[in-house]
Amino acid sequence: MNINTKRRRKAKNEAVPEWMVTFADMMTLLLTFFVLILSFSTTDVERYKSIAEAMQNSFGLQDLNPLSIIPADNPPKNENIIEPLKPQPSTEADESEVENQLESIGNRLETNFTDEIEKGVIIVERDEDHIIIRFPDESAFTSGSDYLEPAVVPVLQKVGQLISEYDMFTIVGGHTDDQPINTDRFRSNWDLSAARAVSVAHELTWLTDLEEEFLYVVGNADARPLVPNTSQENRIKNRRVEILLIERPDNTERDVYQGIQQSPLLR
Repeated sequence: MNINTKRRRKAKNEAVPEWMVTFADMMTLLLTFFVLILSFSTTDVERYKSIAEAMQNSFGLQDLNPLSIIPADNPPKNENIIEPLKPQPSTEADESEVENQLESIGNRLETNFTDEIEKGVIIVERDEDHIIIRFPDESAFTSGSDYLEPAVVPVLQKVGQLISEYDMFTIVGGHTDDQPINTDRFRSNWDLSAARAVSVAHELTWLTDLEEEFLYVVGNADARPLVPNTSQENRIKNRRVEILLIERPDNTERDVYQGIQQSPLLR
């Protein structure tokens, strides 16, 4: 036997390195894995249906829906995906928000001014579409004057701060009785009622963020009494300044008639 033959036999009997076996297995598994991923990502619905139906007929599974086993998180490309309907904004929510504003400010007035209400310094009247804060003449002004009593000034400032936290039309109206007045300062009850309303408006806006754009001042004289001016007691009730709060829609521009004509007391 020659030398070359011995060398060939020796080379033929050499073993393959162990790591090559592991490497080959790993590459085969990776190839299979990526082929499966590719097949899942490109599902053809029509072809899938035909294959699934053929399998159903072969194995007697006619009641099985072939599309039911497609993963929900990987829908086929040819299927139409219906987006869920988005809820439309409701006008009822806006209305309830306005109602909540009126309810909130009414509750806070009755809570924060308990002592003043008990003493008769202010009177709070609530309705479903407005709130009235009434300052009787005897607690706010001296007779025939538009100068506020010192005790009522901090109360007005607190009321102004509270109102400034809400979106409201604020209408300040002065009222007198039917007794005529003619002095150097006031020619008539119109002058007196308007001057008293202005005094209250000044204190409402003093050191507060109350929006003057939506603040109105009205002098009513004796045109809108609470009760008939038939007695001294009734005349005292009619002399007053009232702060009327009316809901204000969003993005409302100032309009005198829009605020004034909505007043329940001015219709």
